[in-house]
Amino acid sequence: MSESEAKLALTAVQQAQSKGVTVSCDYNYRKKLWKYGKTASEVIRELVQYVDVGIVNEEDCQRSQGVSVSEGDWEESVSTGKLDTSKYEALAKKIFDEFPNLKYQAITLRESISACHNGWSGCLYNGKDFLLSQRYDITDIVDRVGGGDSFAAGLIFGLHTGKNDEDALRFAVAASCLMHSILGDVNLATLEEVERLAGGDASGRVQR
Repeated sequence: MSESEAKLALTAVQQAQSKGVTVSCDYNYRKKLWKYGKTASEVIRELVQYVDVGIVNEEDCQRSQGVSVSEGDWEESVSTGKLDTSKYEALAKKIFDEFPNLKYQAITLRESISACHNGWSGCLYNGKDFLLSQRYDITDIVDRVGGGDSFAAGLIFGLHTGKNDEDALRFAVAASCLMHSILGDVNLATLEEVERLAGGDASGRVQR
């Protein structure tokens, strides 16, 4: 939103790295925020040099970093609900090539079949293994605002609490799946509910 805020963000990630603090960053692109002179990629690419855990969707990756593996494809993927997961493995590896400081790159995968019907999943690359989560078929969406943030929060929680990479990804996708059933941008799902869905129980049965 301003040059001073961009400089402050850069100072923050530099100081965090110097003290051994794990830094995560959502390469979130909001075009109305980039009005003061620099482009999103000029600012965000500098920040990501100090990031350990990167989080993004394909559109934001192209808009905020200028990184892609097939020009323009994300628009068709999002609107048609057809995703080529091999492309996302290539995208994650390309980001790692450009930012060798990264330890993880996560990408959310949304298939927009309609406004109220989405396919939802995610992938995670750790520099060695490319992990793809289970896919949720979400119908009758209440609100998709906050889906990406709840994925990021779930991934951070999973990694921070010692889950292995596959379980951390599974937890993140389950948390963000449940978020689609909640109005507003705060995930009110409980830890038990997320763990139950991540463990494979999608029945919705009331637990007494």
